[in-house]
Amino acid sequence: MMESLFVPTLIVALAEIGDKTQLLALLLAARFRKPWPIIAGIVAA
Repeated sequence: MMESLFVPTLIVALAEIGDKTQLLALLLAARFRKPWPIIAGIVAA
């Protein structure tokens, strides 16, 4: 049952990785070495 939720979610997340906002978030997380506040901001948005 949960597989039917996780698989489409994972596919959409992978498809959206090219979004400029996510690329910037990955860059900031790599630069400042504190990914959790940045990830929390992405999830909140």
